[in-house]
Order: sequence, then C-alpha cells, then structure tokens
Amino acid sequence: ATLSPAPDFAYGLCTDRIRDDEMDGCDLSSWRLAMNGAESVSPARAKAFIQRFSKWALPPEAMTPVYGLSEASLAVTFSDPNTNMQSRAFDSLALSQGTALIHDKQVDDEAYVELSSVGRPLRGFEIEIRTPEGTPCTDGVVGYLWVTGPSLMRGYLGETQSSLVDGWLNTGDLGFILEGELFITGRAKDVIVLRGRNHNPQGIEEALLNVEGLRTGCAAAVGTVDSEGDRLLVFVETRNPTEETAQKCSEAILSKTGLKPDLVMILDAGVLPRTSSGKIRRAETLRRWQQGTLSSPDKITPWLLTGALARSFLGHLRGPDRNRS
Repeated sequence: ATLSPAPDFAYGLCTDRIRDDEMDGCDLSSWRLAMNGAESVSPARAKAFIQRFSKWALPPEAMTPVYGLSEASLAVTFSDPNTNMQSRAFDSLALSQGTALIHDKQVDDEAYVELSSVGRPLRGFEIEIRTPEGTPCTDGVVGYLWVTGPSLMRGYLGETQSSLVDGWLNTGDLGFILEGELFITGRAKDVIVLRGRNHNPQGIEEALLNVEGLRTGCAAAVGTVDSEGDRLLVFVETRNPTEETAQKCSEAILSKTGLKPDLVMILDAGVLPRTSSGKIRRAETLRRWQQGTLSSPDKITPWLLTGALARSFLGHLRGPDRNRS
C-alpha cells in the first residue's frame, strides 16, 4: 500500500496505542502519502507519528496534510508530497485579532500557535480568503475560505436558495494564505470569543496533548456567555482520571495559551458527541451539558446488540417501504 488517508486524531491513536511488538515484520518504506485531513492538523501530533514509526522505515515526507470537503467531492488542496510537512509558528495575540504574524520560537517559546500548511489548490481549483462581507483579503489576513473547482456540488438537496455564489462556495472554515500556502485556523461556528478576542478551540485542545491520562483526540473547548460574562469550558475524556486531572488540564491550557478555563469537565470514554466521520461536535457538547444530557453511552451488552441487530434486520426487510411511511 502506498496511499492511506485518516483524520488527525487517528494518527495520534496509532502513536499512543500501537505496541512495538505489533509492528514486528512491518516495513513502511512504501508508504508515499499518509494523507492527514478531515479535521485540523496538529503539527505536534503529526511529528510524533513520524518519529514513532520512523524505526519501521516510514519516510518523513509521507505525512501529507490536505484539505477537502464533501461539497467539493473531495480534495481541494494538497501539501507537496515530495517534501516534509511544513508548519510555522504564529503570534497567538495577532492571530486572535485576525492577522498571521510569524513568531520566532527561538527568541520567545511562549504565546505562539503552530499551524500546519495544507498546501496549494489542486489543478482546476481556486481558493480565496474573504471578509464576512465577501471582500477578498490580502495574504496573512484571517477570513472565510471560499473555493471553486470542477467537482464542486450544485447545491444541497432540498435547498431553496443556493449556497453557491457565482460558482464559489463559502466553506464555513476560517484560515489565511501565506506565500501561496493555505493554513486553516478553525470553523467559524466554533470560534470562542473571550473578552473581545477570538480564539480557535483547536489551539486550546492541543495544549492538552501531554496531559497524562487523557484519551487521544477526545477534548472539546467551547465558549459560552452567562450572568458572569464570557466563559471558557473544556470537556475531556479520560482513561484513568485522578483528583488532579482537571487541575493539570487547566494548568496546561494556561501555560500554552494564556487562557484560564472557567471549568474543566472530566468525562468517561465515549461521552463527547461526534459526527459520522468521528469529528467532535463542540456546539452539541455545550448544548447537552446545558440541558444536563451529556452522559455516558449505553454499555455494550448482549441484549443491546440483539436489539440493534433486530432493528437493522427489520429495516432491511421493509426496504423501500420506509420511504412511504
């Protein structure tokens, strides 16, 4: 096999869960493209994967951050498959204010966000960063990502008003272009506003990568407003929580981002709601917490499996009749 795509958290799971003895006899030298997409790419997690599996001949240039979306069926930008993954450090404060300012980690090892480039548009595609009003932004300015290309959808099923404007689609993702390379900073609907500044949840969640006992890729940072003002809430799933787990999470976030969470909620495995492709649903997490319905999933028992199989079998027997009911 030479090509294999996966979301970023899957590479983290490989790094954390696969044992050396399970890799006996493996040779990864033929792996040309380890495409990393479907969610924000964590440079730290991707680098850890490269280092972990280099002993089994994984080429370092195989890690290939990419960007795509279902509405474009599927790929939009690719990193150069012949070079190592490219990432850069940006000033946290400037980025929260909408400007990508290069940060020199050699001079100051704090107050920066490291982002991975997801490359350049594929043949036939074009990308633009625009303001909320639709005006194109200059290089290094954070805005809404718009795309156009030959495999773009015609529209959403049942939609009365097209989501496309002159053949361009507003993806809902935020990012910027620097030296021709695309950098994604997050989803517009997930941006956390604290005291007038914008913060992307991915940077807050990545601060937890080295906190012991947390489940890989199982954290959600959200913002909310109540009688006390803007609040930062962080939800994390753990394997073996201790009394200090929440405090360690809070300290890690404060150290990395300068933000102090108002609440760190420790959760059991499987509590955070996800999309069908495995992405954590931050807004849904907040909604369930506010309604008191953020709880552990049902335990897998023989009775639960029997019921699920029975429902599946009955649905199969009904077949097209479901569309008429």
